[in-house]
Amino acid sequence: MAAPSLPVAGTVPLMATLLLRNLVFGDSSSGESGDLLIRDGSIIERGPGLTFAPEEGEEFEEFDAAGLTALPGAIDALAPIGAPRGAGTPADDLGSGTIAAARGGVTTVAVPLVPGARETCDVAFHDAERRASGAVFVDYVFLVGLGQPLADTPERMRGVGFHVGFGGSYLDLDVTYQAGTAGPGAHLRVAALSETPITVRMAGRLTGAGERARLEALTGLAALSDIAPHILPLASAEAVEALPATIATGSTSIVHLCLDELPYSMRTAPALGSAEDRDALWAALADGRLEGVVSDHRSEPLEGDSDWVGVASLELFLPALLSAGVAAGRIDLPTLCEIIGERPARRLGMWPRKGSLQVGADGDVALVDPTAVWTVDPTQLEGRGKAPAWHDLELTGRVVHVFSRGQQIVNDGFPLFRPGRGRPV
Repeated sequence: MAAPSLPVAGTVPLMATLLLRNLVFGDSSSGESGDLLIRDGSIIERGPGLTFAPEEGEEFEEFDAAGLTALPGAIDALAPIGAPRGAGTPADDLGSGTIAAARGGVTTVAVPLVPGARETCDVAFHDAERRASGAVFVDYVFLVGLGQPLADTPERMRGVGFHVGFGGSYLDLDVTYQAGTAGPGAHLRVAALSETPITVRMAGRLTGAGERARLEALTGLAALSDIAPHILPLASAEAVEALPATIATGSTSIVHLCLDELPYSMRTAPALGSAEDRDALWAALADGRLEGVVSDHRSEPLEGDSDWVGVASLELFLPALLSAGVAAGRIDLPTLCEIIGERPARRLGMWPRKGSLQVGADGDVALVDPTAVWTVDPTQLEGRGKAPAWHDLELTGRVVHVFSRGQQIVNDGFPLFRPGRGRPV
C-alpha cells in the first residue's frame, strides 16, 4: 500500500469534534466496549451508543473502529532525539524521531538534553525549544541536563522549570564519566536544590552484579542529597531485586525487555541480559516494582559509526510490547495501559491529562489490532534509524490508527501530517 500524500504543515485544521465508535477499551479488565467523544482535543464522554448533535458550522467526524482495541496514546519517558544535527549525531532528530514515535503508538515523548561543554542548562533548553518549533510531530517535554554544575545552576534550573515543556532534570552517567565532569553526587545535589525531579540514565556495560552495585551506590548518593531519582534502563534481575530497598524508582527499555540478541556488531548499554533477566523485568512491570518502559531510542548516525552503542526502537514501541508482553501472556491489556500511560504520566506531572482514556484527558488514542501478525520490514519504516535490530522479526500486534488531541496523525500505519503539530506539555 502506498503512503498517502502529506499536506503542507498548517493547512489542515484541527478537528473540533470526533466520535470514535465501536471500540474495545484496553484499559478495562471486563472487556468494556463503546465509544469515545473527543471535543476541542479532550475526551468529553465515554460509553456505549453515544450520540452527538454538532452545532451549526462545527466540524464533526464519526470514525468506525470496529475490530480494534483502544489504548491511551503511549508516553515514552526517554526518547534521546533532541541533539542538534551534526556529524556523529543519531540519525533521528526531533522531526523524524517523533514521526517514528507516532507510528509506534507514542503520542507524548520526554526528550533528554545534554548541554555542551560550555553550555548551561537554560541555554540548552531554549535551543531545543527553538529547534522543536515547527518540527515536532507529537506532544513533548524536555528533560534538561545540568551540564557542569555551577554556583548559579540551581537558579537557572528553577527558571527553566517555569516554562511549558519542562519535564525535569536529567543525568546521563555515561556522559558524565566520559567528560570527566563533576560526579553524580554533585548533579543530584543540584537537582535537589533546584527542586526538580531527576531522571538518571545509569547505562554502562555492566553485569547484573555491577548494575546492582551502581544502583545501590547511586541511590546512596541520592539519599545524601535528599532526592529520589528515577533510574533507567534497568536490565537485570539483580537490579530489579535491589530496587525496592532503595529510594529510587525505575524503568526498563524496549530493547532489554523484548530482544534476546542483537545482530552483527550492534551493542547496547547496559548489555542485553539473559532470559531469566527478561522474565524478572516483565514480572516487575506486572506487579508495579518497575514503573514502565522507555524506547531509549539511539539510532546509529547516518554516516555510520563502528563504535556506536545504542539501538533504534521507537517505531516499534507498542508492537513490541503487544507481541512480547500481551500476546506472550506476560501482561494483560489493562497492565499495558498502566505501563505506557498512567505510571509515567503521574511521575512526569501529566496525569490525568495524558496517559488516560477517561473523560477529561487529552484525546490521545492508539487503535491497535493486538492479534495482527506481521514481519518488520525496513522499507516500511519511517524513522531514519530504520530499527535494524528488529528487521525480519515476526511481531503479534500492530498500530493501525493514532489520534493526538482528537486529531488523526496515523492512518492505517502512515503519518498524515508533517511535523510541527506537536505541542509542549
